[in-house]
Parts: sequence; C-alpha cells; structure tokens
Amino acid sequence: MWIVLLLLVMPIAGFPAENGADSDQSEQSQEETLKDKEETVLDWHKRNVEAQVQRAAQWVDAFFGDPNFDAEVASSQLRVRPEIYYRDEQGAKLRLKGSLKLGLPNIKRKISFIVGTDSDNGTLGDSVDDSTDESIVGFQFFGKIRNDWHLSLSTGAKFNDFAVFVGPRARYDKALDEKRSYRFTQTVRWQTNNRWQFNSRLDLNYAFSSRYLFRQSFDGRWRGEKSDDEGYRLRLSSLLTQGLTDTAGIQYEFTTIFHSRPNVHANEYTLALRYRKRTSRDWFYYEIVPQVSFEKEFDYHANPGLRLRVEFFYGAGGVDQFKKREPEDTDDFRW
Repeated sequence: MWIVLLLLVMPIAGFPAENGADSDQSEQSQEETLKDKEETVLDWHKRNVEAQVQRAAQWVDAFFGDPNFDAEVASSQLRVRPEIYYRDEQGAKLRLKGSLKLGLPNIKRKISFIVGTDSDNGTLGDSVDDSTDESIVGFQFFGKIRNDWHLSLSTGAKFNDFAVFVGPRARYDKALDEKRSYRFTQTVRWQTNNRWQFNSRLDLNYAFSSRYLFRQSFDGRWRGEKSDDEGYRLRLSSLLTQGLTDTAGIQYEFTTIFHSRPNVHANEYTLALRYRKRTSRDWFYYEIVPQVSFEKEFDYHANPGLRLRVEFFYGAGGVDQFKKREPEDTDDFRW
C-alpha cells in the first residue's frame, strides 16, 4: 500500500519542478522573441528612415523626367516631348525630342538598344531637364545594380556632328539620414570628333517634409580640344520641388551657368517655375514653364520666356516601378 501511494505522490511532487522549468524556458524564449522583434523593428526603421529622402528624390527624378533617371532605366520605354519654347530675344521655337530604349530579350536589365536624344551627352541648358538635341543610336550595357552604386557602359554613334562614342557611367547614391542624401554621377566618353568628354554631377538633397524636397545640383562638363565649345562649363541649380498631388508637382528653379573661356564668367542666370501634371492617362503629361533669364549675350537684360510642353511616355521603368527600392514599399506608396 505504501509503495502504491509513494508511486502516486512522486509524479505529483515532480509536476511543480517541471512546470517551473518550462516557465523559465518560456520566459527566456519570450525575451529572445521580443529582442528579435525589437531588432527587426530597429532594422526596418533604419531602412525606412534612410529611404525617406531617397524615395522623395527618386519620385522627383522619375516624375519630372530628369535625364539622369532616363540614363539608369534598364527596361523598355518610349518618351516623346513636343514643345513650344518662346523667349523674348530668341523668339519662338518648335522642338521635338524623343527617345526609345528597348531591353533586349533574354538579357533583360543587362543591355538596352537606344535610339533618339542623348540623355548622357552633358549639354548644359538653362534647365536640369533640358536634354540635348543630338540624335544617337547605340547600346547601353548595365552592370550589377546595387543600392548605392549604378554602373553602365554606352557605345554608339551620334549624328548631329557625326562621331562614334564609347564610355562608362558611374553613380553613387547615399542617404546620410532621413532628411539628407547626396548623389554623385561621373560620365567619361571618348568621341572620334573631339576625343574626350567628362561630365560630372553632384546632387545634394534635403527633404523638408513628405511634400517638399530641396536639391542643390552642380553640373560640370569639359570637352576635348577639337570641340567647338572648349573650356569648362559649370551649371549651379537650386531646385525646390513641391508635390501637390500624386499626379502634379511644381519646381521652383534658379540656375547659373559659368564658363571658363575666354575667362571665368557667369554666362547666364535663369529663374523658372515649372508646373507638371499627369492627366487621367498614365502616359500623357503636360508642362507650363514661365521663366526669365539674364544672359551675357544680351548684356544681362531681362529675357522673359515661356515653355509649353506635352509628353507621351510609355513603358516600364516609370514612377511606380522605380520608387519600389525598399522591401516595405508597396504599389500604394506615396512619398
């Protein structure tokens, strides 16, 4: 009898100790889980915070059609820009710019076939989005795309002043914190007519809020000795972008262009307000850009102007695709 009672009591006596061990293990497991969750939240927050200014900058580049953005798109796209550009001293000009980039099958995001205006030529107009009028045909070879680095190599022929060209392009993009980032782009190009061309661009970005992004841009260009436009040209552009809605925005821009020949001087000052709107059609945009410039050619007298532009844009690589750089981004994201 005593033996039977002892056998019955022993398991019961053992239960509290076993439950205590399980409780300790459970508490330890919960602590580890909470710690892991905290680390995960911190990692996500770090990625999210660092990406805020980057997302804003990428939205601005994509929505306003910065030539630097076009140069980094690896997928197929077609961009056509007819415009009327009137300036008091030069009169009215009708211009048509277009570019076609085709991602070659079976080697997607590796090689693109390019026809149209040259987004990487480095022509320094009175606006950061004013790409060159030169027509080219060629290929662009893309390196491995990372968060900070973007590398490519372009080769082909340009036709306005016929020449064969080849050269690399590198971009380094870094977020300093949730509001500040910088981006440096360097293009080196060898051309058969003026031999060498170096284009450098530094963008300093500051996000005031979810709707305001300030950018200070430094664009430099040097061409070879056989170029008609010798010397070093530098364009300083201060831009404040205001996102009005998901489909409209305004850029306030002040640009100064310097030239080193025959001596260092300010060649042009430009003040512009750029309103850009995407219509109910995702592929159709229009712009209204009133401006005033002060040019050395006209003794720095005020030269008012107006640019009216429409744009037809087709293909991937647009705003929705380009902005999704972080895992937490979604198709419904709005900066």
